[in-house]
Amino acid sequence: MRDVNHTNRGFTLIELLTVMSIMGIICSIALLILGLNPKRAANEANAIAGMRTLITAEKVYWVAEGRFVYGDLSELAAENLIDEILASGHRQGYDYTVSKDSKGFTITATPQSTQTGIRSFFADDSGIIRAKAGTGCGPGDPPLGN
Repeated sequence: MRDVNHTNRGFTLIELLTVMSIMGIICSIALLILGLNPKRAANEANAIAGMRTLITAEKVYWVAEGRFVYGDLSELAAENLIDEILASGHRQGYDYTVSKDSKGFTITATPQSTQTGIRSFFADDSGIIRAKAGTGCGPGDPPLGN
């Protein structure tokens, strides 16, 4: 018969769980220090989606009205081209403004605070969305993704 050697020692489940918990805490702290806030990133993604919705709504409104004019937030909502939340001008940490004239439209999305977003966005009748860190994004800022 063979002797069973009980001197081999491995990690217990409790030790492994403790190490995993500590690693999770360290990763969470690192994400906060690096500024990788998932809520802020989600708000910015939602703002970009809101900009795309407003651009599409403006194009549809321009054709559907037959007068070839653009609409403001309340006019787009009256035609059921945008929802009531977006029509209010405030959605998920961003403030939206739509300006129109006989030649075109401009749309801006500005974060309500640095906790809700870092970048502001701008679009006009060209359909190009532009982004800038901070507030005051305009037609001279680089297109989104560049």
